[in-house]
Amino acid sequence: MTGPRTPGRRCCVRCAATGVKFATTWPEGSICRRCYQQATRRHGICPACLTQRLLPGRIGDANVCTDCAGIPKDFHCSRCGREDEPVRIGLCAHCALNDDLTVLLDDGTGQIAPALLPLHTALTEQRHARSATIWLITNPDATALLGDLARGTQPLEHSTFTSHPHPRKVAFLHELFIEHQLLGPMNLDIERFQTWLTAKLSFAPETDARIITQYARWVHLNRMHRLAETGMLTKGTILSARQSTTVALGFLAFLAGRDSTLAQCTQTDIDQWLADGPTTHSLSRGFVRWAIEHHHAPHVDFPYRVAKTEPILSQPQRLASIQLALDEHTDLTDADRAAAVLFLVFGQPLTRISRMTRDQIERRHNATILRVTDDEILVPSPFDNVLTQHLERLPHQNTTAHRGDPRWLFPGARPGQPINHNTLMTRLRDAGIEIRAAHNAALRALVLDIPAAIVANTLGYSYQITDKHRRNSGATFIDYINHRS
Repeated sequence: MTGPRTPGRRCCVRCAATGVKFATTWPEGSICRRCYQQATRRHGICPACLTQRLLPGRIGDANVCTDCAGIPKDFHCSRCGREDEPVRIGLCAHCALNDDLTVLLDDGTGQIAPALLPLHTALTEQRHARSATIWLITNPDATALLGDLARGTQPLEHSTFTSHPHPRKVAFLHELFIEHQLLGPMNLDIERFQTWLTAKLSFAPETDARIITQYARWVHLNRMHRLAETGMLTKGTILSARQSTTVALGFLAFLAGRDSTLAQCTQTDIDQWLADGPTTHSLSRGFVRWAIEHHHAPHVDFPYRVAKTEPILSQPQRLASIQLALDEHTDLTDADRAAAVLFLVFGQPLTRISRMTRDQIERRHNATILRVTDDEILVPSPFDNVLTQHLERLPHQNTTAHRGDPRWLFPGARPGQPINHNTLMTRLRDAGIEIRAAHNAALRALVLDIPAAIVANTLGYSYQITDKHRRNSGATFIDYINHRS
């Protein structure tokens, strides 16, 4: 579909942009660089000649091959014969990337370092080779480290990455090495938390740093390792541990400001800490209770904070949000819409949705089956169409970030990792879905239609949670009326 023309100025025939750099002129008109790149990366079956080819041309709104569009250019690579976006004279993006990597990963003998061959293969065989080329150009720290690893001036081990002068700049490369088994498994989120903790405590008094180190090691790190073993460690756990540690440090500083210590803490100190500060002060409860249990602090009462309100959508609001998830013409991606269905219809928390695996959704006899626990749920229409479309168009499959068949239902941009649940939350919230209120509404709707115990068993909730939502929905009173009737 061409945009409106600007008379008197050269403009792109496809996007109507003016004042930009133009890549070429085809029979349809001038093509800007951005549209040229998009056109020369599009493959499929040409609707005019029904052949599988590169589809850079246009006939009306249809994308067609060069022959059908009358484009006087041959896009076949002079080396491999692949019809693709040209990067260098006569070479496609894959061959150009292969040349670059052959030089970069040279071990000094004119050959690619044997240990790095799996990485070379993964990068050169990914669908969008130009993405890897751009990544190498824009990440000089990663490129330099690859050269050092190839020549053997740096050892191929985790410490090479974690002790790098700029560890964040080589973090993606580190995850890529783990995903493609050039390095053994390692949870980088836990490693980053430990690095953050060391930096955080470097500014704290020695006694405070010592007690916080013990607390973080025995509480947070132990929990992280347990969750990592079962694949349940999420970004939320890491962020919660950071916030809890920061608030605990703030509590120790508060005591110091009152000329007191943790060992001298009184009930008055606790009451004042909670009364004067924001609600985040309540997050130090875990630290104080741990300190009491391990005899670092005297016995004091630290009350548990209970939310004063429980937001919930009305049924019309919930149905409007569900309709948004079903609409293919919104700004939501297929992944966003699938996540919204699992969230709004089946009441799954975003932390769980983000880590769902492909085998939890199965197409069987023209039906879509969802498994959260061992029970199978038949996904009704039209929700099954949303999930099926997502499975057919999984994101992040054009690069080497994910090895082999995708494991995750919602693959993330990080190698081998699922999408961050905060990313999902932000996307749904930006679309106008109120997260907490929508989740509460979904659970209440479920326990009104299905016995609370079955909801708990089928959708992975505790009996206490589903019973609470059933009571709050007024179902207990409704059951009483029905029984009387």
